[in-house]
Amino acid sequence: MTAMQPMRILCVEDNPVNWRLVQRLLTQAGYEMHWAEEGLRGYELALELKPALVLLDINLPGLSGFEVATKLRQNPDLAGMPIVALTAKTLKSDRETALVAGCDGFISKPIDPFQFVGQVEAYLQGQRDKVEQGREGLALRQFSQQVVDHLESQLKEAQEANRKLTEAQDALERRNRSLSRLLALSQSIVSMHSTGGLLDRILGQVQAEFGALKVCGYRFHSEGGFWEGLQWNGSAFETAPPIHSQHPFISKLPKGPADPAYFGEKLVHSPFWEEGLGAGFWTQPSASVLLLLPHRQKEGVLWGFWTLSREASKPFLAYEVELVALHAGIAQVSLENAELIANLNESSRALAASYDHLESAYSDLQNAQMALSQRERQALLGDLFLKMAQRLQVPVASLHKQSLTFDRLLEPMDSASHTRLWREETPKAVAEVREAVSKIDAFLKALNRRASKQVVATPEWVDLHDLVQQEIELLEAEGILSQGLSINLDLKASLPLIFGVYDDFAETFSRLVQQALSGPTPSASLGVRSWNEEEMFTLEIQDQGGPIPADELAKAFEPFQRLNEAAGGEVRMPAEGLTACNQFMSAYHGLLELRNEGSGLVSRLRLPLR
Repeated sequence: MTAMQPMRILCVEDNPVNWRLVQRLLTQAGYEMHWAEEGLRGYELALELKPALVLLDINLPGLSGFEVATKLRQNPDLAGMPIVALTAKTLKSDRETALVAGCDGFISKPIDPFQFVGQVEAYLQGQRDKVEQGREGLALRQFSQQVVDHLESQLKEAQEANRKLTEAQDALERRNRSLSRLLALSQSIVSMHSTGGLLDRILGQVQAEFGALKVCGYRFHSEGGFWEGLQWNGSAFETAPPIHSQHPFISKLPKGPADPAYFGEKLVHSPFWEEGLGAGFWTQPSASVLLLLPHRQKEGVLWGFWTLSREASKPFLAYEVELVALHAGIAQVSLENAELIANLNESSRALAASYDHLESAYSDLQNAQMALSQRERQALLGDLFLKMAQRLQVPVASLHKQSLTFDRLLEPMDSASHTRLWREETPKAVAEVREAVSKIDAFLKALNRRASKQVVATPEWVDLHDLVQQEIELLEAEGILSQGLSINLDLKASLPLIFGVYDDFAETFSRLVQQALSGPTPSASLGVRSWNEEEMFTLEIQDQGGPIPADELAKAFEPFQRLNEAAGGEVRMPAEGLTACNQFMSAYHGLLELRNEGSGLVSRLRLPLR
């Protein structure tokens, strides 16, 4: 035989604390407990579970306990199911009202833990309370009155909710109209590049939109060290008096506010309210707003601030302050873009001038190549100048091309095509200009070093592949690398960029090349290759000039090692300057290595990429 299933009891109670007490007591007594926290859900669970008994709180949200009891009694599927009222109402009239509504009994709250289980079991065993004879009519009238009172209360709540909903709908419609005007404004100022005109246009719409009597828009002038802006004079905007950075109002403004908007009581009780009164940003009494505009690139720095003030009877609402903040954000971005366009315009003119100078230099290099073609030394220099001209030709052409691109971007266009071209072409143009200038700068530094015109040894990003090619060309021009020498370049490192001083790497490479050319047997060819391995950049030079004795090889990077070199002899020795180069590379956590391999020597430079 299967064990008998425990009897189900449904408790309809909106107080979780009361429910947990009922659940604990009746679960320990062996009953299966279920819970609903509001009247309609309790009715639905009763239909679904068909419990042996329902414990019903009278004061429920939504449907009252009396209404739930009435609905349960009208359902034939639940006929005979006992319903016991749980309520703090203990008057005799309250008990009789519960019985008239359809309840079979009444248990007062707070419940007595020692008697509660017995009370419930008595109703499960058939106990039923009844209204005293002759009081049925009175109890029924009381029940009807309570139902009417409950319906009136619900009607008032519904009317209040409808009123709030109407107010919210009106506010939403006003916000939508404001957002539509803001969208139209943002579209109309796309082609405006005058900072004064932009601020006047946007602040003008803010003044009209919110009926402000006082409006000020300030931003920090980084070059002058003061705050400048516009203010409303009652009929138009005019230049506002500049404010020094040490002004008491400015000094009290938070530089990185978590909440940049101050209005209502928050503004009145702020530390800068009195200073704002003295500066004329608002009056008392008035409804005012202070909006702080943080810098979009520099954390903890204020870009500007706006102030608005109107009649005290029209306090600013939160959604209005949000709209003011949207206008301020558009103003900030528009002004920054206008200044960027002005800077690009200046850059375009500077690029055009640079292009003219580079063309002249390019022409001079070609003329110099033609003039230095008579003797062997002059022929070598001619090759150098030709290679210099060829290396400069690509970046010069790139600068010329991008100057034309900037001219095209600054031409008047409709807003849609202008925005598309701006977004697509400007980043590419700027990147190509930077690359071209970087190549020219690196090559000129190499020439300056060779000509003993020292440049400031400033660390920079050095492309070691470009450096190798430049140094090989210069060594050929100086006659260090003979015309008959075969040089095999195999530069495969994917990350050849190192941050450091250009001369350090150029000097080290030159010394390694001279080491490859040293020895009694000149090498007929040099192999120069590069690769990346385990976040290390490796540059290797291999020659066929014969080996270096092992004991001399071990002392290659020791200071004063050439003092012990035997005079004359046919033994290959480490070249001069390797000690200094090793010290250079130690500063970059790099490593120089020499080893004998095959019929010659392998010189290797290893540098960490990070």
